[in-house]
Order: sequence, then structure tokens, then C-alpha cells
Amino acid sequence: MFIFGVIFALIAGVLFGLIGPTTKLAYNSDAAVALVIFMRYAIASIIILPLLPYQKNLLLNYRENLKLFIFISLGSIFLTIGLLTSVIFIDVSLTIIIFCLYPIYVLIYSILVDREKINLSIKLLFFITFIGIVLVIGPSFNTVNSIGISLAVIASIGSASMIIVNQKISLKGIPPIPINIFINFFNTIIFFIVLKVFFNLNFNSDFNTYILILIPSICYSFALLSQLVAIPKIGQSYTALFLYLEPVVGVLGAVFLLNETLELYQFIGTVIVILSLIIATFLSRKG
Repeated sequence: MFIFGVIFALIAGVLFGLIGPTTKLAYNSDAAVALVIFMRYAIASIIILPLLPYQKNLLLNYRENLKLFIFISLGSIFLTIGLLTSVIFIDVSLTIIIFCLYPIYVLIYSILVDREKINLSIKLLFFITFIGIVLVIGPSFNTVNSIGISLAVIASIGSASMIIVNQKISLKGIPPIPINIFINFFNTIIFFIVLKVFFNLNFNSDFNTYILILIPSICYSFALLSQLVAIPKIGQSYTALFLYLEPVVGVLGAVFLLNETLELYQFIGTVIVILSLIIATFLSRKG
């Protein structure tokens, strides 16, 4: 059961990591940011829609746990808005470094609030892995802006809150599919209203642009579902740790899809992250 959860967590990390470079490809094809945001949740809603009739007690679960479902959806909104707007004010590498603090937030919450017992070796792996992430990203501090940093922190907190709230929802016996349905339908409606009223939500794009938008949207849909499946099986802390694979895949995706250069220190960081996740898997099974 643990390995099953690890596999889904790693799948989530890989797919989340692919979102960045594939979204960049869409932007390079003149896709509007507003359209990319809306389509992410709209396509995810369409993908999950066929499973809607097979969900038992769906409305009852939503009514009895409405606050938790709204909180996890708001976490997703903060994550999306924070990541896509912080890069306007600060370098992308600095944004990712700040964002990648979210597994540590989850770890701290798990220890202090949930009183989760976590081995010292696993705690050390969290921080060693984060050092690897710093090497992978190679942060640039050329542009340091308080607004940009604040937005990146909001994205990180949004991601951490999603993992924490999902743990609480899963403890109530609610499976991943209803959570996925609520997040995507709720956020599709919210973003459509906000983008349509306050921004320019223009659907006039060519076929190739829509194809490029479709790729990261599908990655997001299955990444979110994989994350929701992993958390009940291995817990919020271990899921957060394995999601550290996300920035590694993001950098490697930029190398292969965007022709960016992989420096030696980034390669070393990649090796550190992957080895840390392998060791974490071994220690967790052993424990």
C-alpha cells in the first residue's frame, strides 16, 4: 500500500513538473495568461465529468464538509495566482525556490499541530532535498521585490494548505474523486467570473495554441488526482517530500523542451534530490 502511494506521489511530482515548461511553450505561442488559467480548471472538470454519476453521497459529503472543500479550493486558487503573477516581479528561479518551501511547511504543521511522529532521518532528508532543489534551480537574486516574494509565499502556502486539508478530508473517508470534482468545478466558476469581469478573457486563439494549452491542462488534471490519491495512502508529510520531484522535472523539461542549458551544479542538485527520495522510500518502508 505504501509503495502504491509513493508511485502516485511521484507521478504527481512528474506531471506537476511538466506544467511549467509546457505552459511556457503555450505562452511562446501567444497564449493569454487568463486563457491558460481558465482552461486549466475547465479541462480538468471535463476530464473528471464522466465519473460524476458514479459518486455516492456526493452532495451529502459536500454539505457536511463544505468548509474543508472550500478551503482546499482556495488553496488551489492561491497556488495558481501566486505562481503565475510572482514571476512578473521576481526571477522565475527565485519564485520556485520560495514556492518549494511548502513541503517544509507541511512537515512543521505535521509535527507541531498533528503531532505526527516522523523519524529524524526523514526530517533531515527534507532539508537535504531542499538544498538539492536550490542547486537545481540555481536561484537568481538580480530582481528582489517584496510584492513578488509575497506572491511566491502565497503560492507556497496555498500548496501546503491543499495537502494539509486533503489529509483532513481523507480522514473522513471521502475518496479523491469527489475532492477533485469540487476543486475543479469550484475554481472553474470562480476564475471565469473573475477573469471575465476584471480581466480580458479572450477565447480567440488558433488550433495550435489550444493544443499547447491542452497539454499542461491535462498534466495538471492527472497530477492533482495523483496527489489526492497519494495523501491517504502515505500521509501528507511523505507526499510533500516526494513532490520535491516537481522542480527537478521542471528544469529537465526546460532543458529538453525549451533548449535551456543544464549546468553542472544543477545536475548535482538533481542527483541529490533523486537519491534523497530513494533513501526516503527505503527508510519509510523499513520503518
